[in-house]
Amino acid sequence: MEDLFKSATSVLITPKCHDVFFKDWNFLNEECLKSLLSRGLGLGIVAGSLLVKLPQIVKIYSEKSAEGISFWGVLCELLAIVANTAYSFVNRFPFRQLSS
Repeated sequence: MEDLFKSATSVLITPKCHDVFFKDWNFLNEECLKSLLSRGLGLGIVAGSLLVKLPQIVKIYSEKSAEGISFWGVLCELLAIVANTAYSFVNRFPFRQLSS
């Protein structure tokens, strides 16, 4: 059970910080708090950027029409996302840093 909890928390904290937080019960460790905040904000930004288009997708699907949406605007946005993702992949950035 402990291994399952440790692997679940590894998304937000390092194994070292897991031990600091949950074995030593030191929740005020500055290094681990900074790491937790950084990872949490990074994942939150990535999740938010994925969800921001959801209302538009639902509206297009429900109305069965994309009328009023600029083709060139969507194309430019897609090219920017692809360029950012390719750059991040080539430089081997972790997924949570794609939002930067």
